[in-house]
Formats: sequence, C-alpha cells, structure tokens
Amino acid sequence: MLCVFSCVILLVITFLFLDKVLRALKVGNHGNKYVFVTGCDSGFGQRLAVRLDGLGFHVFAGCLTDEGRKYLSSNCSKRLVTVPLDVTKGESIQAALQLVKGTLPENTGLWGLVNNAGIIGLFGFSEICSIDDYMKTLSVNLFGSIEMSRVFLPLLRTAGGRIITTDSAGGRLAFIASPYTVSKFALEGYMDLLRRELYKRKVKVILVEPGGFKTPLFVADKVLTELKAAFNKVTDEVKTCYKDFIPTFEGHLLNNDFHNTNLDIVVDDYIHGLTSRYPRTRYSPGLDAKFIYIPLSYLPTRFTDWLLQAP
Repeated sequence: MLCVFSCVILLVITFLFLDKVLRALKVGNHGNKYVFVTGCDSGFGQRLAVRLDGLGFHVFAGCLTDEGRKYLSSNCSKRLVTVPLDVTKGESIQAALQLVKGTLPENTGLWGLVNNAGIIGLFGFSEICSIDDYMKTLSVNLFGSIEMSRVFLPLLRTAGGRIITTDSAGGRLAFIASPYTVSKFALEGYMDLLRRELYKRKVKVILVEPGGFKTPLFVADKVLTELKAAFNKVTDEVKTCYKDFIPTFEGHLLNNDFHNTNLDIVVDDYIHGLTSRYPRTRYSPGLDAKFIYIPLSYLPTRFTDWLLQAP
C-alpha cells in the first residue's frame, strides 16, 4: 500500500514538473505579431496594452472613450494603434475590422484577440433586477465578446492565434450580482463551445477568471447608489425580505473585501496566454479565486448553498 501511494505521489510530482516546463516554453518574434485588446480605456485592458507594447507586440487597442485613446497614444510607441470601439454595436466592430485589415501586412493574421471589455451592471439580487438590467450587462460582457470573436476569427485562423476572454470566478460560482453572474456563466459556455469547435483549426481559446480586483469598473459609491435606487423601487414585501442585504453588502465594500489592487496579477496571465507555446485553457488569478471561489464550486451543492446564502 505504501509503495502504491509513493508511486502516485511521484507521478503527480513528475506531471507537475513537466507541466511547468511546457508552460515555460515561449513563442518568439513578438515584433511580427499583432494583438487586438478590447476595453483599453482603463483597468486590465489599458495595463495589458501598455505592457504588450513594451514587449514589442503590435497592439490594436479598442477604446470607447477619447480619454482612453489619448492616454495610450501618449504613453506607448507608434506600434500601438488606438481603435474607436463600442462592442455593443455591430457597425463599430465592422469598422474596427476594416481598420485592422488595412493595417496588417499582406498575408498576416491576428495573433491574439483579448476580449476584455466588460461592465459590472446592477450589483444586486435577482428580485430587484429587470430584464433591461440583464440585457445591458449581457450586451457588453456576452454578446460583445461573441461578436468580436466571430468577426475576427478568420484573421486569427490565418495566424494560428488565440482568443483570450476575461471571464470571472463569478462565472464558475454564482454568489452575487445577478446580471453580472448570468453574463459570465453564459460566457463560460460559449467559450467552451468555441474552443471545441476550433480544436483542430489552430486557434486556441482561453478563459481568464479573476477573483475580486479593484478596477475603475467597480466604483463603490456608484455601485451602492445604483443598488439603493433599484431597491427603493421594489415592493414593501421585497424590502422586508431583503432588509439586511444592503447594510451587509455596504460593510463589505467599505472594508474593501472585494478589492485586490495589483492588476498585474491578472495581466501576467493574459501575457502568458499570448506568449506561451502551451498556454493554459483557464487562468484563475487572485488568491480568492484559487483558494475560495474555484474550490467551492467543486464542493457538494448543499454545503456551498448554506455557506453562500444571501443575508
């Protein structure tokens, strides 16, 4: 019995070592590789665009605002091209596609598409969220990523590139913010399907599932204001049922329970996904993702439900 146990341990250690060696192998020639990143106005996307530019990549940085485009133009090399982009509008995506095609050298495809654009949406429980709240969040987080992936896929096939999509630990474990969670669970399903469709077509599909990070998307005052405004519109019966929700949630926000400020933890995983010969299928940046949310998603449902029940 001891011999069997020792063999199992040895096999696990060998597997982990070989996995680490393979993941460390890098692709070269960054100066001839082109990457499109959406949501570069701030947060993960902006930081990723700057770092990819520093590594020598040619970067197409999709920005919704003039401020985002001005910041990147001022802080990056001429290799970086800012692209006006609203991922909720088909004509904006098509215009971005034409710009990219007009910039790429002949017979050159797109090495990477990073679907990073996203919103939090109404950070509330299901009973106060309207269909409009869901559609607003889905239009960016889900449909925007779907359409970007569909439209740019021929260029990615040409280069044998990869699609990297920002999901969330909340796409593996449902526990808060109904519209956001629904959008992220749906995104998991779509990207899993797309990865299997492209398995033999040289395009890798990768998900990044961060835990809680402090980005400009998550502004505590704005989140609370929107939540309280929605709560004030519900019936007295619903208010009574969820009377403890807002005070408890506000306490977490004030204590920064959801905030990790080191955005490079996430950006490092994007870069590994773009530069490794053998990238992972899923990355879970953040200690809360690795040791709380993802493990909880594998536990018996009855236990997880009890642990994560709404106040």
